[in-house]
Amino acid sequence: YMYRCRVSNEAGSVVSNRATVYVYGPPTITTTPTSQLITVSMNVTLNCEGTGRGPIRYYWETRISSGGQWMSISNSNTSVLVVRNLQESQQYRCVVSNEAGGTRSNVATVTILRITMQPNGAATVIALQDVTLTCSASVDDVTYSWHRVSGSVPSISR
Repeated sequence: YMYRCRVSNEAGSVVSNRATVYVYGPPTITTTPTSQLITVSMNVTLNCEGTGRGPIRYYWETRISSGGQWMSISNSNTSVLVVRNLQESQQYRCVVSNEAGGTRSNVATVTILRITMQPNGAATVIALQDVTLTCSASVDDVTYSWHRVSGSVPSISR
């Protein structure tokens, strides 16, 4: 924005030189971290990018449950966060800031695929009789298949 000062009295008026005022705010997030589905002990890479007047700073936050408290991750001052050997499902978000303030990204959930119900250890049946084995996973939208230890049987999907 440009401004001038005008000073007036009965003798007349004078106008100052122009003054330019630059207005800027917190950074805008242009790349947000995305949710991922992994298996236990895998590594996860999350990306976050922001634009705005610099210098731009980054840090990451995490929480274990959707109602839990956000905690800063130490030494997470880059736009890329690598979490190694993840054991529990967690949520992450990045904070992009400059001297005008900070902007938080959307929440990225990293979900670990686990077997939540193991099949019973043994079942005895009469030949040609049905047997029911149960197995369930920690997430929906998965395909279940059963395999004999000495070879596989046709896949059975739920």
